[in-house]
Amino acid sequence: MLHEDIVLLKKAFQSSLAVVKGDALCVCVLKRKFAHSWRVLQNGQAIMKANIPELDTQPVLKKQCEQALLLHDIGRFEETVQAYQDKAMQAWGKKYDHGTLGGLILAQLPAYNDKKVVLAVRHHGHMIEDFYNDPEYLALPDSERKKAEMMVKLVRDSDKLDLYYLQREEDNIESDPFFCSLPEDLKHARISPEVWEQFVAGQTIKHNTIRSLSDRILGCISWQFDFNYALTVKLYHEKGYHDMLLELLSKYCPDKMILEKIK
Repeated sequence: MLHEDIVLLKKAFQSSLAVVKGDALCVCVLKRKFAHSWRVLQNGQAIMKANIPELDTQPVLKKQCEQALLLHDIGRFEETVQAYQDKAMQAWGKKYDHGTLGGLILAQLPAYNDKKVVLAVRHHGHMIEDFYNDPEYLALPDSERKKAEMMVKLVRDSDKLDLYYLQREEDNIESDPFFCSLPEDLKHARISPEVWEQFVAGQTIKHNTIRSLSDRILGCISWQFDFNYALTVKLYHEKGYHDMLLELLSKYCPDKMILEKIK
């Protein structure tokens, strides 16, 4: 990990903090995302050591992976500033695409504008099909495509592991704006048919199909269909993330038969 990478992350964090310093919610979001970035890097380093040992003989590619891991959410800082200035924090995470913002930021910096790094940051939170259909990915030579695919999968797995960690440690499914803004009937509504069809088909549930809290929780469970590395699967179960989500779903989902099928 280069000193310059750390400096860039801190600069993005501190400059955003200076803009929103009077807003407690924005400050909280920025601090959470700064800490999250470090944990995602640590998750990725563990996965590389366990499941991608060949990177030890490819120092340039390994460094690029670490850059993509540490800076995957650099667009979150700009996103939070934009939401603050637009007085639209309720739309945070919806109105602005932090992956696209992050890709744009890195694409303008010569030390970070390698297509693989930009693609990994751009698509770490998108449906994987968006990555495979990206013209910049399709334009890469075959050897570079394979590296780009490895990198984006590494970032996606590492990010998901920490999002599960946050859900467990901070109860953030029940305290996030999505939950708080839901009418009571949707907090305890059945899983939507469209969402259930995706889950049964082994698909990661699309954000725009989520209607109820049960949909949201099942969406988090469905992330496992997008796991790419053995250590990710191992940690997901060892750390109790699957059991945590099932327990939360049983609290809000009225359809006990569906719960049994998921288990």
